[in-house]
Amino acid sequence: MKVWKASLSPKEKSLIQAVYVFESDKEERQLLPFYADGFPGIVFFHSEKPVTVYVGSESKIMDPVFVYGQTIEPIQIEIYGPFFFVMVQLFPALVEESFGIPAIELTNSCWTIPALDWSKEPGFRIAINEFSSSLASSVLIKFVLERGEKFRPDPILQVCIEEILKENGNCEIKKLSNKHGLSERTLQRRFQNYVGLTPKQFSTIIRFQSSLRELDGENKPKLTDVAYMNGYSDQSHFIRQFKSFTKEKPFRFREKI
Repeated sequence: MKVWKASLSPKEKSLIQAVYVFESDKEERQLLPFYADGFPGIVFFHSEKPVTVYVGSESKIMDPVFVYGQTIEPIQIEIYGPFFFVMVQLFPALVEESFGIPAIELTNSCWTIPALDWSKEPGFRIAINEFSSSLASSVLIKFVLERGEKFRPDPILQVCIEEILKENGNCEIKKLSNKHGLSERTLQRRFQNYVGLTPKQFSTIIRFQSSLRELDGENKPKLTDVAYMNGYSDQSHFIRQFKSFTKEKPFRFREKI
């Protein structure tokens, strides 16, 4: 299986956090694992066999284009090759304002985009017919830009999200809200309405993602070093939070990488 990350223009970055493409030309079963990353997204895939999303004990067969919300639980996508699977991470508030789906209702869930909404764009069918992952990513990005043409993010929410990302989740929410002239409760309400998480949950997920990158790094640092580099109070704290998102302890997780 080949995995690559698409480059984005400045205009695309105003709505899109990242674009990941998974593809295979082999007739084999793949399980694509995903963990909490703080961003909802939209997917366009093609496989001759059904594609199933597993969240905990629940499963759902998906249509070719779907939106997914915040992921607290580990998620697995079962897909059979040959296939392409394009995942576009979106600015959180975009989902509700441009797709009409309440962010909070999408947490740990997926929402099918009806074929009538995307099949009018011939690029989707051409990407399938030509089995082109690059065309698939381009047409999905175009679809997002068209849906988000009138989207205007909450400026304070945008700045808070950027600060949390910059600090890898190591932010005191009270200080963050005070800095921008909001009460903690007001900031929490904005996050829940537009992100689908509280600011504390979002920060915790971003810190987890930072530790995940360190754990998967070339230098293979000790778990205590990963914990302290990412602001955890101790190794036990790090292990507990890591396990809450992956259902595995970090050293067991690293053995499988």
